[in-house]
Amino acid sequence: MSKHVYRTLSKRLLHHIPRQYKDDCLNSMMVHLQETNLWQEADTVALTIPRNNELNIEEIIKAAWKSGKQVAIPKCFPKKNHHMEFYLYTNKKELENVYLDLYEPKDHREKIVDKDFIDLIIVPGLLFDPQGYRIGYGGGYYDRYLVDYPNSTVSLAMEEQIVQYIPFDENDIPVDFIITEDRMIHCEIERKKSS
Repeated sequence: MSKHVYRTLSKRLLHHIPRQYKDDCLNSMMVHLQETNLWQEADTVALTIPRNNELNIEEIIKAAWKSGKQVAIPKCFPKKNHHMEFYLYTNKKELENVYLDLYEPKDHREKIVDKDFIDLIIVPGLLFDPQGYRIGYGGGYYDRYLVDYPNSTVSLAMEEQIVQYIPFDENDIPVDFIITEDRMIHCEIERKKSS
């Protein structure tokens, strides 16, 4: 199957999974995430404000703030080569609805966080395989950003979002870890197994 077909099917899947089930899964993922060194040692965590059908990770944002971490969220620049920057995020007043129910920070350049200072990025996606490859929304923003990102990446996914294999090319950057409601997948180990 092509990435487009995967993307279409995974959007339908997310649409049909009940919100309560998603919330219950996310609660389990949060417990697993907060037990990791990735989370405990991170001073700055970056993540994307979710759309309606996605996991509502606002609780993770609150947990980060409560534990004294800084939170950064992305702003995409479609007219600039699909460039993306992360901005320091401290409250909802800093957000604007840009398109398709996607909320991003207002463009206050003084709030940009250099990627070297982001300790952990929680990378969004619709579908994942154990090797860390994912299907996103097709813009390629994260893959471009992660090319020279020096620290750790993790994705949160329900078991229903994990498939055996996702097609990828040389521009696709896999995440380091995937946390589901049941387990933590070390993607580099899985890539070595499959090579």
